[in-house]
Amino acid sequence: MTLHEPPTDPRTRRTLSLLERAMGSLLETQSISEINVSELCRVAGIHRTTFYKHFSSVAEFAAYTFARLVDELSSVTDDDVPDAAEDVPEHYRRALVRMLDHIAENRSVYRRLFASGGDHHFQRISADVLAQQAVEANSRLGDRGRGIDVDHETAARMVGAACAAALGVWSEQDETDSERRSREIMSLLPSWWHPR
Repeated sequence: MTLHEPPTDPRTRRTLSLLERAMGSLLETQSISEINVSELCRVAGIHRTTFYKHFSSVAEFAAYTFARLVDELSSVTDDDVPDAAEDVPEHYRRALVRMLDHIAENRSVYRRLFASGGDHHFQRISADVLAQQAVEANSRLGDRGRGIDVDHETAARMVGAACAAALGVWSEQDETDSERRSREIMSLLPSWWHPR
């Protein structure tokens, strides 16, 4: 199963839902490296063979699940993006607020996932998901007359990694003002993201 492959089969959706709840519960008290497939399946109430039909490890499942959530929360459709280039960054800032709020509501889970000893696969996928969002955002800015003078892939990966790092820091803190933090994060992004 890949990040952008939403499950269509009702049984698969039910299995994923059970596993997601079980993972969230276990991450309240354990790090990702302490959770094994047997324990995850026991808490979820599913058989291990069912798990292995979809994933090869707990880390792969966690990365898929939480990175998919980050992707959904950060996703912006073409229909939603304003016509004026100067309004585009604000639209993406609101998506960032959604991500910050979600992480704040599930902080104990994300603290474990973003921790230096946490799941590096998850951290990489999060940065990649946010880099892909940056590619789309840069394209939308370019379509509105605000091009960038650097390599688009480099720019997207820098923004994705920076935003993933900012989300990791947010998960470690006890802050709750996502509006303020989102503005701080946006102010640190490259100049083409700032209104002119």
